[in-house]
This record gives sequence, structure tokens and C-alpha cells, in this order.
Amino acid sequence: GRGGDTPVPGDYDGDGASEAGIFRVSVGLWAIRELTRVYFGSTGDTAIPGYYAAAVRGDIAIFRPGTGMWSVRDITRFYFGSSGDALVPGDYNGAGRWEGGFFRDSAGLWSIREVTRFYLGSSSDKPVPADFNGDGTDDAAIFRDAAGLWSVRDLTRVYFGSPGDIPATR
Repeated sequence: GRGGDTPVPGDYDGDGASEAGIFRVSVGLWAIRELTRVYFGSTGDTAIPGYYAAAVRGDIAIFRPGTGMWSVRDITRFYFGSSGDALVPGDYNGAGRWEGGFFRDSAGLWSIREVTRFYLGSSSDKPVPADFNGDGTDDAAIFRDAAGLWSVRDLTRVYFGSPGDIPATR
């Protein structure tokens, strides 16, 4: 990779180990080390690789903020969300594949495609979805760095961290 590339590590071949990869947004290039080089996406797109088909191998995917389009290479394309939304894809229903999702901080709205909509958080919060309770599904959560608050929907609220900290979950 080079300056300006987005790192996109993941298990793209399903062998249980992550491969190094980059997305070069200026030309839509995905380069997965020792696996593939493919053009998918264009300037302004956001890389959102994940497990959209199944939890066996990672999929190349982009979000186009101007139109709200999600496109998963060789699998699907749908419109969900808009520019300014924080993308929070994950397996929220335990189906073994990721659903598209977004967090709209202006309203604290979480919307998980074909699963649910609810409110959690506010404009200063960072969405931090992950499997916090070990049940195999992702949980919606926010981190409020001003207070060090972690709030996991229907699970817990705990204070851990300081202003300026960067939350890490996956």
C-alpha cells in the first residue's frame, strides 16, 4: 500500500487467517496480498469489507455515501442509509452473515437492515458494535469518550477510558 490507501485486512480465502489488504479509493483498487487485485468501487466510496454471504470468508464491499448504495461484490446491491451515517454492519440476528446497518448520531438512531430500528446514543457518541456477551451475534454499543462511557444495548453500562481515547472492538 501507500499513503491514502485504506487498510482492509480480512480472511478473504476462508482459511481462518486474515490477509493484508488495501482499498485505493482514488481508483477503486482492492489489493489482497497473495490473493487478488480487483477494481471495485470509485472515488468517494467507503470500503466496508465483511462477512455478508457467510462467516466463512470475507467479502469485498463498498458504501457510496452520495446515494446510500451498499454493494457487495458478486453478491448484492441495496440502498440503505445516507451520507453522514456511521456504518455498523454486523451479524445482529445470528444468521451467520452480516446485515447492513447504520448509526445516525444526530438522532441516536440505529437501523439494521431487515432486522430492527432503535435509539441508543447521541451526537457525541461513537458506535462500537461487537459481540460483547459471547453469544455469536453482534451487540449495538456506543462509546462516549468525554465520560469514558461504554453502553451496550440490553447488556451493560460501564466507565472505562478517558477523553480522546479511541475504542477498539474487533
